[in-house]
Amino acid sequence: MNKNIACVQISPIYLNSKETTDKICRYIEKTSKKNPDLIVFPELILSGYPNFRTPEYRTQYHQASVYVNGPELEQISKTAKAFGVVTVLGFIERDPNFSEVIYDSSCVIDADGTIIGTHRKISPFGAEKVLFKEGDARDIRIFKTKIGKLGIGLCFENLNPLYRRALTLLGEEIHCTLWVSARDTKQVVDSSSRVTAIEGGVFVVLAAQVTSENPEPFIGGSGILDPWGKFITGPVYDREEILFSEINPEFWELRKFQSRGIESRDDLLSLNVATEPYRSLNVKNQEKNRIDVSNTD
Repeated sequence: MNKNIACVQISPIYLNSKETTDKICRYIEKTSKKNPDLIVFPELILSGYPNFRTPEYRTQYHQASVYVNGPELEQISKTAKAFGVVTVLGFIERDPNFSEVIYDSSCVIDADGTIIGTHRKISPFGAEKVLFKEGDARDIRIFKTKIGKLGIGLCFENLNPLYRRALTLLGEEIHCTLWVSARDTKQVVDSSSRVTAIEGGVFVVLAAQVTSENPEPFIGGSGILDPWGKFITGPVYDREEILFSEINPEFWELRKFQSRGIESRDDLLSLNVATEPYRSLNVKNQEKNRIDVSNTD
């Protein structure tokens, strides 16, 4: 049975989480007229990619971040449930325990409106480190949804071959690659998406922002690729657009057999993946090592 996939190439209402949330919900409703099983939105669509101008700007950017259990994702989840569609989107996530900490994050919402979980970018790129904290071992994961097993790569995270291989070995079936791309990285987005599809034997859903500012335009480049790295639809540049494609799950089986079956040679090549997050503070019980001087003669 074929699956209907959609990727949405739009711009955010910059640093306005409420208006951007409303726009995302409108596009879920608009896209759902063609009955997709999966809709993918770009990196940081809620609510914009940073431009790193001043300390004052950084405060403003922090204020645009949202909590996973906040009203913005709740509204989007209700819309996804109303139309019965699995939804993936990028957003500025605020840490629930440390409000000053934010992440370049993504969220997976199942067709019943359940927020399955988030993936935080494990390696913020370049100046992104000024604002975003990196993800940890918990972010190397697969999301089991109604449409299948989804993996997520955020922007230059897709250039990490070990991360891509980890998703392959975890059983990824559809790779959602979320980007912001200027004209000088156009070939990077295109090439990495093709390599991800071919190496992993997966369909790739590429969703990229398109903007006219911030501080240089983002050009888009969204599309959907088959497991041989061929664009089934797209790429599309320089305009807002919804792209659709039907994919055949039986095609997964052939390519998966090659990428993680007889040709993988796991007996010769292996990959170690951390399963527990690194903790910078570990408080140990030292009581057993103490000498009770009050009882000494």
